[in-house]
Amino acid sequence: MSLRNFPNSSVLIVDDTPKNLHLVSTILKDRVSQVYIAHNGEKALKVIEKVIPDLILLDIMMPNMDGFEVCRKLKISHKTKDIPIIFLTAKTEIEDVIKGFDLGAVDYITKPFNQQELLARVYTHLELRQLMMKQKELLHILCHDLNAPFASILSMLDIIDSYTEFQELQEDLKKVATKGYDLIQLVRKMRKMEDKNESLHLEPVNLKESLEESVLLLQQNLKKKNIELSVSVDKDHNVLAEKVSLVNSVFNNILSNSIKFSYPFSTISIQSEKKEGFIILTFIDQGIGIPEQMLKDIFDYTKTTSRIGTEGEDGTGFGMPLIKKFIHEYKGKIEIFSKEKKETSNNHGTEIRLMFQSKIF
Repeated sequence: MSLRNFPNSSVLIVDDTPKNLHLVSTILKDRVSQVYIAHNGEKALKVIEKVIPDLILLDIMMPNMDGFEVCRKLKISHKTKDIPIIFLTAKTEIEDVIKGFDLGAVDYITKPFNQQELLARVYTHLELRQLMMKQKELLHILCHDLNAPFASILSMLDIIDSYTEFQELQEDLKKVATKGYDLIQLVRKMRKMEDKNESLHLEPVNLKESLEESVLLLQQNLKKKNIELSVSVDKDHNVLAEKVSLVNSVFNNILSNSIKFSYPFSTISIQSEKKEGFIILTFIDQGIGIPEQMLKDIFDYTKTTSRIGTEGEDGTGFGMPLIKKFIHEYKGKIEIFSKEKKETSNNHGTEIRLMFQSKIF
């Protein structure tokens, strides 16, 4: 049987029999990026507190906490309810199979294991998981990134009291509405690209103009917290990118995070420079910073990285993995440096560096 690998997927195996753990992990270790193991239900739940696997292979018959109870606990948690679970069982009674499906399992495999069957079922559910995550990614672009254009339009409409004011803001309203329309078209394009296994079309994009478009969308957020924006970006710096995603998914996500975690009346600085064949765009805020563990997990969509902002703003935690995805598509790099705010320290904040290619090779 030919089975493609899943280099970005992880699997948790839960079984109280060491021989079974060794056998299954050996079968899967070269197929996926990470295999986690747990010898009982309690340890499985502790593993999942630290990492969200893409698939769980869960033994039913275990002492203290059986697989059914583990599954029940996972399915009532918002954090883990969407993880697909395949039961491993030596029992094939129809009542057990039905109970497993009723609890939310997606499949079951009987012991002793048949390697080809195991791989086939793992393949099926990892592929479904990846498809689900791609749909979630596109949904995030629509729901999260469309928020900025709509919020900006509503804010401008709120301050219009006369036809004269409407005329003054008409051009900005058109620009913002166009951004929303472009985002919808980008999602459609990305959906088609997935079917054809294609990449984004890259072309030279002016950094300064793109940033100005992003700032237009987020200017009300800046005003609400009285945050000053200090921009020093060379007007001649053009980078290789796809403009709609650069403005709406990269710049908007970075800026909205900077605003969210900055204190009122603080400053966010943005500057560009050309260095070693790259154009580097740097965002620096004076906010609360990022905890060390969260910083290590910030690009991993399986880890929880969402936090409350300085004025109670909430978020999904999905923005940074999406930013990295697009920067990777642009053949660029991203680096994040951060110092978390301590009670007696004034040296805190976050610096994000985006490194772009400036021409097509």
